[in-house]
Amino acid sequence: MALGWRVGWAIASPFIASAIRNIHVKMTDSAPAPFQEAALTALSSPLEYFESLRKEYEFKRDYVVKLLGGIGFQIHFKPQGSFFLFAELHQNCLLSDVEYVEEMIKQAEVVAVPGCGFFHTNFSRENSSEVGNSYHKRYIRFAFCKSNDTLAAAAQKLAKVLDDSGCLKIH
Repeated sequence: MALGWRVGWAIASPFIASAIRNIHVKMTDSAPAPFQEAALTALSSPLEYFESLRKEYEFKRDYVVKLLGGIGFQIHFKPQGSFFLFAELHQNCLLSDVEYVEEMIKQAEVVAVPGCGFFHTNFSRENSSEVGNSYHKRYIRFAFCKSNDTLAAAAQKLAKVLDDSGCLKIH
């Protein structure tokens, strides 16, 4: 018996196989042995450590929520137990989530993750152009588990490339 091993097979169309592969990567890369040892150490830590950690991440979360809201993103949900938050692109922004993230990386050197990979859709990839700018193409995911200096630098870089509504100034 090999505890922790996950073995399986799937036969599917390329579209479905891509989704399965995406889920597989997230599941199998989630709990390597060193992380399990780190969790054991963390569970042995004093309660004060966890309280300071909670305060630190609440500060980072609130900073990023205020930052993104101040430059035109809509934040509909403030995370209560995650390092990530979803920001909706401004309604005047014509770019999809993927296009927006690509441009943001090029122009501001700030990285986010397109939200479309986190939403279930009931249509095939071939028909996706018919949906237009539906909700699953309007969100991007930001991580705030970064140093305060990194978050401040990202804020400065974004301020330089966004217009008043949060849309990227396309060059």
